[in-house]
Amino acid sequence: MLAIVPVCLWYVPGVQALLGYMRYWAHMPYAPFFMLPLATLYCACGLPRQALCLALGAGLGVVEGLVEASIAYTLGALIGYGWGRLLACKRSLVRQASIPWFVQAGVEAPFRAILGARLLPVGSALLVSVSAGVLALPVLRFLIASFFGGLPQNITFVLVGSGVHVGHSGALYISFGLAVSSAVLSVGVVRRFRKAKVKNDKEV
Repeated sequence: MLAIVPVCLWYVPGVQALLGYMRYWAHMPYAPFFMLPLATLYCACGLPRQALCLALGAGLGVVEGLVEASIAYTLGALIGYGWGRLLACKRSLVRQASIPWFVQAGVEAPFRAILGARLLPVGSALLVSVSAGVLALPVLRFLIASFFGGLPQNITFVLVGSGVHVGHSGALYISFGLAVSSAVLSVGVVRRFRKAKVKNDKEV
């Protein structure tokens, strides 16, 4: 449901219209302040953040668009985390005799696990947030890892959205470099954790 529902919502005409309105509202006074709740709700529902960053980049520019996207993404992740806590499934998951290594990663090294998941260029951000809430991971580490893990993609698509301001070709080159860096970092984080886990298993 966490993967399918956001995809279905994305095709609702109102969602597409909202992004268009946000792009034009950006030129109004104090636009970032009244756009933030809408952007936060958008991220909390797990809708494609890339489209939001494109709209914010085109409407607010690089700096304001990046700040708006990053705050909305982090607050949206916090709402998803709260939804996970409400599911009250933590005990049944942690008490299982055998649980997947990536769930163990979340329990044993929450910051690294969330950072690696956020840096991945594919996957469901909502699923990561709700899962973190279900496992009751430390909320501060979750928020910090979500903020920094979301930055590469935020910068990438805000730059693309504001490409007319920084030079279209330059924005694309920078975006491509950030996307590759994000993927490399995510793979590095996951591999480092798995090596540490194998080492610990051997010692046990």
